[in-house]
Amino acid sequence: MTRSVIAKRLSRRRRYVKGNGQRPTGGRRPPLARALAQLRRIKQRFARYIGKTYGHLAADCATCPTPCCADAQFVNVHIVRLEAKAMLATLQHSPKYGPAKVREVLARAADAIARYGLTETGDTFGQTYACPLFEPGVGCLVHWKAKPAACIQHGCYERWEDLPETGTQRRVERQVAALDAAVHGAPSTWLPIPLWLLRAADEADESLDFRDEAEPPPRVQTAREGFASLD
Repeated sequence: MTRSVIAKRLSRRRRYVKGNGQRPTGGRRPPLARALAQLRRIKQRFARYIGKTYGHLAADCATCPTPCCADAQFVNVHIVRLEAKAMLATLQHSPKYGPAKVREVLARAADAIARYGLTETGDTFGQTYACPLFEPGVGCLVHWKAKPAACIQHGCYERWEDLPETGTQRRVERQVAALDAAVHGAPSTWLPIPLWLLRAADEADESLDFRDEAEPPPRVQTAREGFASLD
């Protein structure tokens, strides 16, 4: 399947904040570490679902000579604030990468913002960029723990009829948005990955602390439950 076909599907995604009716959950805000763990579980359940149901229909990305993630004319993936924190935490605490890789990724994010003119206003979904989390010879640096739902959904499918259904991705993104709002007290704006990475890094400069806390998070529906019950 051509990238233009995939791009048409991605272009139908719209920003969460305006008009979708989501609100922060009531009660106390969940500790960041607990929220990051819950976010990881949501993403991993979704990844297992896509892999089991559709993975055999897609080509192996590792063999692709022109990875979509590095295509600055194609990528327009958006994330929320909590996802950016999850990406930084994944790299920060990785025994393989660590703080040095965080600095590299942030430098690539800053370069992407400048090179592709990424902004937080206007039609942000119309802005494209090469993903700073992609590394040649490695792939996605946060593949298993913090990959956005749109990236999990995406694959190299030759036939239109083999594409994964989009309903589950939308449900997962609503769950991610609800968890993000619960943590921060208000919904975040969906923005391109490079923009949120730098904003989250600025916050982390003050306190990059992902330690667990005793207080449990409020109940947020899991991805598996959401597959069956969310609209």
